[in-house]
Amino acid sequence: MIESLKTASAVRNNSPAHNGEAAPQHPSDPHGEAAGLSTAIQRLIAERDNYKGQAGAQEREMIRLRAINEELRRQNEHATLVRDHYIRLSTELLTQMKHVDLTLKEVVKKTYGVAAGFEDRDATLISLARRLSPNKGPDKAPADDAVLSLR
Repeated sequence: MIESLKTASAVRNNSPAHNGEAAPQHPSDPHGEAAGLSTAIQRLIAERDNYKGQAGAQEREMIRLRAINEELRRQNEHATLVRDHYIRLSTELLTQMKHVDLTLKEVVKKTYGVAAGFEDRDATLISLARRLSPNKGPDKAPADDAVLSLR
């Protein structure tokens, strides 16, 4: 549409009257010029309306995307709160497990005494491994296999 206005302007600028030459003596066509201008104005109005429609659609899309963005932001904040809660719970659980471990070590230490060291515990584990072995009975398990499997 703008191109048609430029073309009409270029044709008028290249006319002999515009270049300093004498204008030809033919009657001007006011109806033709008016019709061309009317068509150009109608095209401009249609283009303006089209751009208004596109701007409205983009505005609606932007509002929709902002709403989605806000919802995602809210969900992210909720997920962060849940994550932080589980981190606190796992930290508390780890602390309690360490406390239980220390308590069990103290009980074992009091029960077996300080002199009974790791050798007795290793012998107890070897014996337990022999008893719980699915393939071998207590009298069929060689002692070397049990010792090697525990180390």
